[in-house]
Amino acid sequence: MTNYVPLLRVSALIPFVDFLHKLGTPTEKLLRQCKLPIFALDEPNLLISRHQVFDFLNKAASQEGIENLGLLVGEKTPIESLGILGKLTCQSLTLYDAILKAIYLGNLFNSGEHFWLLEDKETAYFCQEHNYLESLESHHPSHFSLMLMMDLIRKVAGKTWYPQQITLQTQCSNFTDHYLQEVFIDKDITITSIAFPRSFLALSFPKEFNLCEDQKYQEYEKLSQSAPSSQFTDSLTQAIKSHLKEGYLSINLASEIAKMPIRSLQRKLAKDGLTYSQLVTCIRYEKAVYLLQNSSLKMIEIAYELGYEDPAHFTRAFKRWTGTNPHHFRYHQ
Repeated sequence: MTNYVPLLRVSALIPFVDFLHKLGTPTEKLLRQCKLPIFALDEPNLLISRHQVFDFLNKAASQEGIENLGLLVGEKTPIESLGILGKLTCQSLTLYDAILKAIYLGNLFNSGEHFWLLEDKETAYFCQEHNYLESLESHHPSHFSLMLMMDLIRKVAGKTWYPQQITLQTQCSNFTDHYLQEVFIDKDITITSIAFPRSFLALSFPKEFNLCEDQKYQEYEKLSQSAPSSQFTDSLTQAIKSHLKEGYLSINLASEIAKMPIRSLQRKLAKDGLTYSQLVTCIRYEKAVYLLQNSSLKMIEIAYELGYEDPAHFTRAFKRWTGTNPHHFRYHQ
């Protein structure tokens, strides 16, 4: 059990949802079964629970009978399609520069996954690992990451290039009818990695996007400020924020987000002097204050953003928190 809730950005889930939707999979039904926030799909940079995403991938793959779901989705997902992560990574001078960017940005996008680069004589190894990956969770994310890493290398090596050797963190490696069936898989190493000629690192990276320096700085700042937390209460807070619009924020939901028994969750929150009810109240209060001070949304729209179906419920709650109603707060602060 980790000391934090592993989180990832919604942008990592969207390619799977799009792929399954095209197959006719009832994706919304599956998302709700896994307690994933439907509204979050409109905001790619929001953070959601890795546990819930992996549960969704397992259920979808099982329902559709697709053993290599991660592989298939990864093949259809060029790195540049992953929102600002892809665009910033593609703003690179060389493959070496791009891999270093991917390593840094990976930490801002997924607190349960990390990347690194190894260099040995004439060979380089682009490596990836999911932290605390349970055998029953999923091989689909590892395959998905493998194909994204492959795409990054192919930006300089060409679309027909494939490696002579890979390793996989997960046991599943059935690549029948896929070019990877010709690749040697070293099963003695339990990380995901791709071996490629070290000379590739110096090859120029193609220019696919033009972001000015100010834009790049602003995007890096936004990502850094919203990076997944390594503290339990803060990471749980980040995940719950993505569920606000759903309205149903029971402690059972929090238990599924954190993948731990309710009593354990309560004990962890108690160490920070909080109950779960107090945590939800703080999240709603801070979001309400931000929207009242930094947006022109109507009260009914703010109530909706906070998960209230009736704006009167929001008004009563806000008055309970502050002693004044939200209209007065907005115009007298």
